[in-house]
Amino acid sequence: MLRVRFSVVCTCLLMAGICLASDPTLMTAQGTVDKVEKDSLTIRPRGPDGKFGKSIMLQVTGTSKITTLIPQTRAGKTVMTQKDTDAKEVQPKQKIAVIYTEGASPVLLSAVVQPASAK
Repeated sequence: MLRVRFSVVCTCLLMAGICLASDPTLMTAQGTVDKVEKDSLTIRPRGPDGKFGKSIMLQVTGTSKITTLIPQTRAGKTVMTQKDTDAKEVQPKQKIAVIYTEGASPVLLSAVVQPASAK
């Protein structure tokens, strides 16, 4: 009887480990920056209908990549370029598009922000 219980417990632990080790879910969102903190970025995503959704707090890690969209004129044509940006340079109300992983603590993988307005 003890062996049966032990094998059931081992099987349950193995299944829990497999569930926790599953592939991360990639998500995307676009909207505006709500708040910037030392290790996190909170955004207010816009839905397909244009209305703001529930805020998402994303953890900024050492591998998170943030760039600013910089239009440049070259040979009379506008070319979109990106400049690497530190998370502390991002300001509230900037428009943003993000790729992140979803889970207990969503992690920012990549983001592109439009330049902050000069107001």
